[in-house]
Amino acid sequence: MSSQVKVKAKNGRIYVYEVDSFWNKEKKKPDSRRKCIGHINELTGEIVPNRPRAKSGSGFRQSKSGSRITVTGCGSFSIVDKAAHETGVIDCLRRVFPNHWPYIMTCCQFLASAGDPLYLIDRWSAHNETYLPDGLISQRASELLPCLTLSKQQEFFRTWIAHNGSKEYFALDITSISSYSEFISMVKYGYNRDHEPLPQINLLMITGQKSRLPIYFMPLDGKIKDVKALKSVLENQTMIAPKTLSLIMDKGFFSLYNLEALYKNHFHFALGVPFTSRIAREAVEKYRDKIESHYNVVSVSGNEVYGATDLQKWEGHRLYLHIYFDSDKAAGEKKAFNHKLHTTYEALCSGEKIKDEEFAEKYFIIKETKVRGRKVLYNDEAIESHLKNRVGWFVMVSNFIKDKKEALAIYREKDSVEKSFDDLKNQMDMKRLRVHSEEAMNGRIFLQFIALILTVWIRQKLSEAKWAKKYSYQEIMNEIGELKKISEQGKRKNLTLQTTSLQNQIIELFGLK
Repeated sequence: MSSQVKVKAKNGRIYVYEVDSFWNKEKKKPDSRRKCIGHINELTGEIVPNRPRAKSGSGFRQSKSGSRITVTGCGSFSIVDKAAHETGVIDCLRRVFPNHWPYIMTCCQFLASAGDPLYLIDRWSAHNETYLPDGLISQRASELLPCLTLSKQQEFFRTWIAHNGSKEYFALDITSISSYSEFISMVKYGYNRDHEPLPQINLLMITGQKSRLPIYFMPLDGKIKDVKALKSVLENQTMIAPKTLSLIMDKGFFSLYNLEALYKNHFHFALGVPFTSRIAREAVEKYRDKIESHYNVVSVSGNEVYGATDLQKWEGHRLYLHIYFDSDKAAGEKKAFNHKLHTTYEALCSGEKIKDEEFAEKYFIIKETKVRGRKVLYNDEAIESHLKNRVGWFVMVSNFIKDKKEALAIYREKDSVEKSFDDLKNQMDMKRLRVHSEEAMNGRIFLQFIALILTVWIRQKLSEAKWAKKYSYQEIMNEIGELKKISEQGKRKNLTLQTTSLQNQIIELFGLK
């Protein structure tokens, strides 16, 4: 007969023992055996099982002297630890999370090297060197998430932004992450970047233009539009950074309200302007017939466009209006536009389903009569207006960048955020949230954010060495992850198993010990 008994230890932890009662024939009296099966989690009250001991053949053996020999993967720890120290993120974590930073770094090491869901950390942790001597199991990782509170995260962001300096330009963008949890209030039906209606949250991120390192993120309601998302940053600006941020944003964030708010909050900004705005339409009208002049040629990264700058006043503020025309881009856009016109026209005539109904409504006139049936006509005025005023043109505004060449170069560099989003969703398992509470969601995204910083730094090193064309990021992490360390109980010196040629190159490139 078996039962469970709880015993409180001196350290305050409550252990659970499984007790088997039986009749002892030798002693001729009742007896029992007990085995510790785990301890009680203080937060949930649930039993946390003990970690299983390593079985034979799992990487442990006895030497002839009887001492214990351990074979552990050390490559992923070496490269992630190098990234953590070079970026300074580990110092910021130690300062803000003095008790939790080893757990945070172990989770982020797993996410950056394996890219698998966090619930698979158990086996990986048992066979790799980490920031925790005894490794980490998925249940401990789940318990960590609620500890990464929003107030602590904001404290980290302030420390991290201060570490990255105030002279950096920062790109801002937004992406969506799907989730089917009914217990997270931010999860709402909205259209993702591929225009698919899904339950999701939106994730706003700010990234350094030069370093390309992420410096701040904010989860937002799944229905929120880009233009409204900027309001959240403006409201939190003094909380995350006491000094002025210089934000580079695409035209999805433009509105007259946002322009006024950026000035009011003393932000430096460079912002793309959509052609739905009067500012862009009037700028193109002014320069349509005179921008294609050799005096206006601007060359950025070997690409030549025509550009002009107007200094204007907006609500009493100084505003630099930069107008660009790219003749090569215009030819490509015109060809694509005409192709879409043709395919839409054929679909309308045949009665097929239209993919872009807004496009069809804008550029076609459809007449239905009982006698002649359906008649489809091109809206020549709308088509001519698009080709004259939009194709090949780009307009941006800034309150601090005077030079048209500098403005264009800085704006084109803002793809760092998009690359970070790509890493976040494809490299590190964040296409879908696998948590079911708001606290866990905030903690989970924070872990992913730290792992993204490490990933971006490693990827940058590979790119600088021109390795990106030869090897993928995951190929490099898998290769260095195979590096093994042999340690013997009672001896300080460790041995490393024979390294491959590629492992030696990785060690040399990153300067690993």
